[in-house]
Parts: sequence; C-alpha cells; structure tokens
Amino acid sequence: MMKSTKLVRCVAAAICFLLLADGVHHAVARPHRERHTDDYTMFVFGDSFVDAGNRPRTSEKTVLSRAWFYPYGMSDSSHRNRATGRVSDGLVQSDILAKILGQDESPPPSRVRRSNPSGVNFAVGGSGVFDSAEAPSLRQQVDQFKSLLDNGIIDHGDLQRSVALVAVSTGRDYFQRINQETGSGDMRRLSGQVTDEIVDAVTRIKGLGVGKVLVNLLPPLGCLPWQSIASNYDHCDGQGNMLAGMHNSALRGKLESSPYDVYMLDLYTIFADIVQSNSASGSRLQETHTPCCANQQDPINGYCGQEDDNGREQYSLCDNPDTFFFWDYIHPTQAGWEAVMERLEGSIEEFLEIQSSWS
Repeated sequence: MMKSTKLVRCVAAAICFLLLADGVHHAVARPHRERHTDDYTMFVFGDSFVDAGNRPRTSEKTVLSRAWFYPYGMSDSSHRNRATGRVSDGLVQSDILAKILGQDESPPPSRVRRSNPSGVNFAVGGSGVFDSAEAPSLRQQVDQFKSLLDNGIIDHGDLQRSVALVAVSTGRDYFQRINQETGSGDMRRLSGQVTDEIVDAVTRIKGLGVGKVLVNLLPPLGCLPWQSIASNYDHCDGQGNMLAGMHNSALRGKLESSPYDVYMLDLYTIFADIVQSNSASGSRLQETHTPCCANQQDPINGYCGQEDDNGREQYSLCDNPDTFFFWDYIHPTQAGWEAVMERLEGSIEEFLEIQSSWS
C-alpha cells in the first residue's frame, strides 16, 4: 500500500491535473495524402489525451482553460504555433491517428455542431466514465453522438466506413475515488465498474453503426510525472502501475470476449518502454521522465502556464519540447505522441485494412 503522505500528494495532483482543459516533427513532416471517398470517417470519445478543443475558450487563463493559452500549442506549426485547446505543445493522439487515416488533423470538436466529412471529436479534457460537473462523461459523449445522428447533423451514410477512438486514458476515474484506506479489493471492484462503462460505450457506438473501434488501454500511471515526482522522477510508482495493469487486464478480458470488431491500443507497453529505456527508437526524444512545462513554485497544485496576479510566470519551460516525451505532469508532447503512434501505426493499418498513408 502506498504511504499515506505520498498517496495524498498523488490524489491532490490528480484532482488538479485531471480536471484540466478542460492544453515541426516527424509525423507532421510526412506528406499529405488526398482524401478519397473510401477513407474512414472518424469519431473520437474520451478525455484530454484526444480532446481537440471542446472546452470553450475563456478570457482569463485558469486550470480548466489553460490549453487555450501560451505555452500550449507552441510547437503546432499546422495552427501557426498557437494554442487550440489541445493539452499539449502541439498535436495530440487523435490528430496523429487522423494522419494515419490520411487526414490533416483530428475531426473538429463537437461544440461547433456542424457536419464534417472527416467526422467529429466529442472528447473533453477532464472527462471520465462517471458523471461530473467538470466535463461530459463518456456515456454523455455517446449521447451527443446519437443526438447528432438522430437530428441528421451526422448522416448515417457517413458510418458505412467509419472508425471510433475511445480514449479514457488519464486515470481520472480512479484517483478521484481512492485514498490511503483503499484496499486491493475495492480497487478491483472500481476497475470493474470503470471497464464496464467503457465496454458499454463501445457496445453503444457499434450499435449506432460505427464500423470499427479503437480503444486505449491505460498507460502506466505510475510513470506519469505527477506520480514519479515523488521520487524526483527517478522511477515509476509501483502502485500506480499496478492499478493500470488491473484496469487493462479487466478491459482486455471483456473486449476480447465481445463480438465486436475492436482493437486495443497498448499505451501501457509503449509508454513504459519509452520511459524506462530513456529514449524512443527513431525519434529525437532525449528526456523521457521530467515534463517540459512544470510549475516549479507549486509542483503539486500548480499547472503549466500558470501566472500570478501580476502576470509573472510561475512555471518553467524547456527549450526544445520535441526532445521531451512529457509536456506536463500527465500529457505527452507532440513529439511524444508521434513516437507512440509510430509504434502503433502498422497494427492500426492492418486492423483497418488500409495501406500506409506515407509510403
């Protein structure tokens, strides 16, 4: 069991950073492929790993709206190096998947409520499977999808060749519900509830007519900087990784026994390999433990981009985000996501039966 003081720090960090925004590399440099009528239409559900700007921009920077302000977006040349509501220095997982499908970037956020041939992104930073006041849950996002279908904003014909990405990946549902008294039995029951909700969402998405579904497994939560900070980023936290492993085992068992055409994206293995090997093969990543952007004044409760009442920066920023795997205490940089998705690209193309977009 994690020591109580360490767990309290982890829970405090989780609540602060998982209720967030909601925040020119190898994949960006790849040649663009023209979109054809047989290309996939893409629908995205989940949290800040895949949110492409569903939280409205506000006039003042807060922990919830920070992804609309500098330094977020600073590496995103496709958007003039400006913040777009993505919780990263640039593009996020949904953007890189879209590139694999031959698109320029993630489908537009659902808040614009208009039809787009590339699809719709329903994901919102801070979301999880349980209802909350901060962001629509996974179930509510699927409700939004159904509503757009029912109202004809999304045409049922767009589903003939479609793929959904379901990404509940930051561990928010767990770290808002555990404390120093939580035992392994309670953790296992909680993972059963969380994974049941994910499977239910997949079932509903398939029932609405989406052809194929990609589902994120949890990354090694103990290797995310908000947990490894307890050891000065020296090693991953075993308790966090055990929790992620418990979740992934339950989700694998349920999805593998389902009748649906689903492929699980093993973020756990890829994140762990990159972090623990201190590099990513074929990439320029050099720092895989510490975040590029961090609040040095208050590393537990502060956030990347935070300023004091006089506008003074309360955070530190690395010189070269493209050499860092982590952007902040939870989220990868654009370069980090490119390294992760490069390892998944071949298996995704095989699952979707598409030829490489970059050959």
